Amino acid sequence: MKDDLKRFIVRHAILEKLMFFYYHTKNFKTTLKESQERKELSLFNYPALCAEIPYGPEERVIDNNLYGYAHHLKKYAGIKKDLKGYLEHGLFWGGMIHKDEYNWHFNRIITLCKFRCKSIEEQLPNKKAIAVGPYIHYADHVFSPEKLSALKKTLGRVLLVYPSHSVKNLEAQFNFEQFIKKINALKKDFDTVLISLYFIDAQNPEMVKLYENHGFKVVTSGHKFDLNFVARQKTIITLADMTMSNEVGTHVGYCNYLNKPHYIFKQSIKRVATSAAEQKRFDTVATKSNYQTEAEQKNAFFEAFSTYDDKNITDKQRQLCAEYWGYDDVKSAEELREIFN
Repeated sequence: MKDDLKRFIVRHAILEKLMFFYYHTKNFKTTLKESQERKELSLFNYPALCAEIPYGPEERVIDNNLYGYAHHLKKYAGIKKDLKGYLEHGLFWGGMIHKDEYNWHFNRIITLCKFRCKSIEEQLPNKKAIAVGPYIHYADHVFSPEKLSALKKTLGRVLLVYPSHSVKNLEAQFNFEQFIKKINALKKDFDTVLISLYFIDAQNPEMVKLYENHGFKVVTSGHKFDLNFVARQKTIITLADMTMSNEVGTHVGYCNYLNKPHYIFKQSIKRVATSAAEQKRFDTVATKSNYQTEAEQKNAFFEAFSTYDDKNITDKQRQLCAEYWGYDDVKSAEELREIFN
């Protein structure tokens, strides 16, 4: 659906409700069935885990149906009804507000931390921001403790790697040879190297081959509409002894929250669009001030996570992640029910 049309619809409750009813009725049973069936699949069966799933919304806000965040938060709290708020689907840098947040008729925005709430309410004074902490806190594992333990014994000591990933119409480009060389330099301390690919990259055979040719095992959290995406991500991180990436992203705070040391191998990342029009749209998402603030914020993380240490998490790392991912903003089931019911 074209962005302009979508944003017109979501400004009007009646039109939005009709749109939700159409897609929910048409596809939700399929989305639920696919998510349930994929829950038992091997983490290494990336072709099946990344196969397309139709948009079959559980929540009225479109972005709430990404990565299973709202699904698991509601399951944790025992909430059946719609959240009736826009749940941010990741970490936004530089105080950037997604255009959709301006347009949705619901007057509350759900996010990670109080730090982010301040930015939201300064720019959207007519909306209430609610911090709930790291979304991964509310997710179950996809496997039982027994199955998880058996898999861990098979894998041994694990280095989990998150390469910078592509998104729809934008391919992530960086020096793969340099990145793989660094992974190879570290792998001597581990029995297994897991490469966690975003579903778009896992659908690319050439991308997968780059890593498998070096003896690394490719895993994935699944398709973005898989209701158990975040649960599978939690399971994969739990298997790790050490984690690394080449860019700051939501995964950094999730690894830290789950007490996994993390190392950022800083690289220049370029996202190249599939068309000139798409590149123009991407380049105009943020203002110059957003970019400057984003760079400052990310540099703080690059500095804090620039030293490889597979045994320890520093106080500075915990402090940064706690601030941006809202460790102190985690809610009990009762608190969530009070907020959303």
